[in-house]
Formats: sequence, structure tokens, C-alpha cells
Amino acid sequence: MEQYKRPYLDNDDIRVGYKEYPYVKIRRKTFVLFIFIAFVFCAVMLCINIVFNAKYQYIIVEDVSMQPTLNPSPIATDDGRYQDCVYVELTQDIDYGDIIIVDRSEEEKTNDYTVIKRALAFEGDQISIVALPVGENGQYELRLVRIKSGDNVGEIVYTGQDDDYIIYEDYILSYEEWTQTCASSTGRVRYEEDFFEYFLQENSTTTHRIIVEVNGESQSFDVEFYTVGSDNVENELDQVFYMGDNRVASRDSRQTGTCDHDKVVGKVVRIAHNGYSLRNDIFGWLDVVYDYLALIWQEIVNYFIV
Repeated sequence: MEQYKRPYLDNDDIRVGYKEYPYVKIRRKTFVLFIFIAFVFCAVMLCINIVFNAKYQYIIVEDVSMQPTLNPSPIATDDGRYQDCVYVELTQDIDYGDIIIVDRSEEEKTNDYTVIKRALAFEGDQISIVALPVGENGQYELRLVRIKSGDNVGEIVYTGQDDDYIIYEDYILSYEEWTQTCASSTGRVRYEEDFFEYFLQENSTTTHRIIVEVNGESQSFDVEFYTVGSDNVENELDQVFYMGDNRVASRDSRQTGTCDHDKVVGKVVRIAHNGYSLRNDIFGWLDVVYDYLALIWQEIVNYFIV
């Protein structure tokens, strides 16, 4: 009589099952390991992001006051989505020329009202905005003239070269438009109108002579200067004078006055151009990610170096 064998006890089945079973365990262990690594990675990234957000802010540019440096819409879009984005370090350690975020909620009587501008003068600096024959072919241009606190300056001589006092700002949108739109039209010395009305007309000023020697000609001007903080003598907080790079379209210290130093929220440390709308730049988001990772790497390096 032929011996009966149950199919599930077939030697081939037993052999195949015996060989495959270890691979099932390996696949299961690999899957569990993958889940564990993914969980650890997500946890680490979450912690990094919490720490990152405690020191940095990501802001989308929403107006034209900082053009051409920062643009709300470099390429017009129908839906009006903003383009340039910035990473802001939350600090009050700022310097000349830094792009800063200023909290103006109290002055504007609204919550979370901030402006993005460029810091140009600090407590004790003497400043003026005056039209001088420093443009091409002797054309008059408005220039910021700044004497830093502690500098002992009697007169300023400008010969057309880079100058520590008569500042050429290569980042502003248009000197020509700014001068034509905002320079006063009366008097031999022409000031920026808003600056003159807010700072020079109502406050005590100092006077310095500016001598311009360009194109073989020499002209001298007795220019009034405002000392930053001099109209807030009862305020113990240092003052900051700021303007937007698009001088014609910026509402800044020229109209609203200086701000207390503690109203500075932070300064821009990274700019992601076209980082918001895929319609303008389909790869713009890569700049956003790159800057995020670059800041994280910088923090890691600084942590171990310090």
C-alpha cells in the first residue's frame, strides 16, 4: 500500500519554508529599523526647528519700500503672491547698513505691525540729507551725510571719491527719482523735504561746512545736522534712524522719527529671491531650503567652535 503523505508535510514545502523564514525576519527587522530611524530623524528635525524658530523668523516681503534689494513681486502675477523672502535673526545687535525689522505696533496702534528698513544712524551720530553737486556732470543728488558719534569733524571736503561722510548708497532704487521727488526747491542749500521738516525745522541742530570739489570746481555749503537722539533727551533708550532703499515709496524715520533700540526685532541674515511663488521661479523654494540648512549648519559650527 502506498504511504499517505499530507501535502503540508511535503519535504519540499518544509525545505522552502525553512529557508524563507529567516528572510522574513530580516525584512521585518529592516522595516522596524527604518521606522525607528525615520522617527529619530523627525524628532531631531523637530527639535532643530523649535530651536531655529526661537532665534530666527521667516518673513515674506509685502511692500515695495525696500526695492530693489527686496521685492514683493519681481515678476507681476495675477494672484499677487509675494516673491522675496528673508530669514531674520532675532537680535538687537545691529550695525550700519543692516536690514532690520522694527516693531511699530505701539505707534500705529495695531497688533503685530512691523516694518523692514535699513539702519543708517545710531544714538549720537550727526546726520543730514542734503542735495549736493555730486552726480554726473555736476548734477545735484540727495545724499545722506553722516558723522559718527565720537568723530571730531569741522568741515567735510568731498572730491568725488569714496567718502566716509558723504555716503554713496549703491543699494537704493534711484538717486535721480529720489532727488527730483523729495528735494526741497527753496534756498541755496536744498534738503530732503521730509527730513528737514521732521528733524531740522523743529530741533536744535549743528552746522558743518561741506566743500565739494568736482569737475574742476569748488563749492561750499553750510549744512545743518541733526544729532540722533537729541530730541529724546528724556528717553534713556538709544535711538535708531532708518530708511527704505526705495526712498520715494518708503515711510520711515523721515516721516515717523527714530525708534527706540529695543523696538528692533531682528536683522536680515539671508535673502531668498523668488522664494514664494512657483509661477515666477519653479525652483525658488530651493533657495529657501538651502538658506534654512545653511543657517542650521552655521549654528552647529558656532556651537562647537564657541
